[in-house]
Amino acid sequence: MGIALLAAMAEKGVRVQHFRSWACPIGTRAIGGLTGLPGRHLDAWLMTPEVCRSVFDRGARSADLAVVEGAIEEIPAPAGGPSYEDLCVSTCGRPGALLPLADAIDAPIIAAVPCDRLDAFHLPHLVRGVDGIVLDGLEDRREFASMRRMVELVLDRPVLGALEALPSAREALRVARRDQALDPRLASALARSLGRFSDLDAMLELASSRPMPPSDPAALPPIGLPFKVAYAHDDAFGDYFPDTLELLETLGAELVEFSPLSDGDLPPGVDLVMIGCGFPDRFAEELSANACLIAALRSWVCRGKPLYAEGGGCAYLGRFMKLGDRDVPGVGLFPFDAALRPDPEPPAPVYRTLCRSGLLGPGGTVVRGYHSNRWHLRPAPEPGDCPAQSGYLTAERDVAYRRNAVGSLIHLHLAALPQVVSSLAGLGRRGFASPTIGGR
Repeated sequence: MGIALLAAMAEKGVRVQHFRSWACPIGTRAIGGLTGLPGRHLDAWLMTPEVCRSVFDRGARSADLAVVEGAIEEIPAPAGGPSYEDLCVSTCGRPGALLPLADAIDAPIIAAVPCDRLDAFHLPHLVRGVDGIVLDGLEDRREFASMRRMVELVLDRPVLGALEALPSAREALRVARRDQALDPRLASALARSLGRFSDLDAMLELASSRPMPPSDPAALPPIGLPFKVAYAHDDAFGDYFPDTLELLETLGAELVEFSPLSDGDLPPGVDLVMIGCGFPDRFAEELSANACLIAALRSWVCRGKPLYAEGGGCAYLGRFMKLGDRDVPGVGLFPFDAALRPDPEPPAPVYRTLCRSGLLGPGGTVVRGYHSNRWHLRPAPEPGDCPAQSGYLTAERDVAYRRNAVGSLIHLHLAALPQVVSSLAGLGRRGFASPTIGGR
C-alpha cells in the first residue's frame, strides 16, 4: 500500500517525503527512486517526541506531502537487557509503533484495512486516532462501492480509496531487491490501481488539515568548530540515515565521499572516517584487491584516528569475509571473521550495554538500535596486532573496537544520540550527561 501511494502521488506531481516508523536503513534506495527524495526514519522507541518533531521538520520541509508508514499494532519489545518500562515512558511506544509518532507530530492517520470478497469481508476494530480508511486487497472491483458503504456506515470513517489484490505485482514487490530502484512498470501498475479507486485530493486535504509541529532547536547538540568527515559511498557501501549526514553538516562538518572500491587513499585533511552499511559481499574480491586503500585505513586507525562503521562496513573491516565456501581477506582491523548468513532474519531491536568507554560513550552506557542479522562475527582464533588495544565493547561481541575505531552490527540513528554525535564531532559531552544512549 505504501509503495502504491508514493507512486500515485509522484505521478500526480506531488513531491513526497517518506518516513518509516522504525529506524532501520532498509529499502531507502527503492523509496528514493519513487519519490526523488531519500527515505527517512522516525522511531518513537529511539527518539523523544522532541527529537521526532525535529527530525520530521527537517526532513519534510522541502516536500509537498510527508508520509509516515508503519504498523498500528506494536512490535514486542526485545528480550533481555533492562526492562522496557525502565527505559521507555508510556508515550514513547515500542519499536515500530506508529501511534506515538502520530501523537508527537500531530499527524492524521489513514488505516489500510485488508479486504477480499464482500461475502468474506470482516470489519476490523479500529484503534484511536484513525481519520480515514483505504481498503487493501480488493479482489472484485465491482464490490468496492458496497464495501465502502458498509465501512463508512459501521466505522463512521471515510473510505478514501482502495488497492486491488494484484497478486503478481505483490509477489514481484516481495522479491524485489531492497538496494535497487523498483521496476517502473511495477510502480506504475500499483499507482494505476490505487488511483482508479482513490480520492488523492482528499488525502492531501486531510494531510494539510494539521499544522506542521514546532521543533525545538535544543533537541540538537550545539554547533562546534568545523571538521571534515569522509564517508564511504559507492556500489558496495552507501546505506546511511540522511538525518545522520545532515546533522553532522549542521554541526559544522564538511562531508566528502570516498570509495573503498576505487580510491587509493582517504581524502586529505579529514577528521573522521565513516563506513556505513551496504553489500561488501557482492564486491568482496574488488574490495580485497584495493591494497592501497586498505593500507590507508590501517594507518588511520593505528594513528589513533576515529573511525565508525556499521553493518556491512563493520564486516569489511574484519580479518576475513566468510562467504559460503569462500574466505575473502578484509581490512584486518578488528579481531573477528565476518560470516555472511545464508538466510538472515530482518534487523531486530536490541539493547546493548557498553563494557568499556569509547567512541559510543562511557562504560555502562545502554545502547539501543537495530541488529543487522546478515553477518555473524566470529572471534579470531589468534590475537591480531595490538591485542591490548582491541576487543569488544559488548558482551554479545557484536560491537568491536580498535583504538579509536568502532565497528558495529547495531544500526544507530545518530539524530537520537546527542552524546555520540558530540563525540564524533569532537565537541565533548558537556551538557549531555544522560546515562542512556538512545534518546532518553
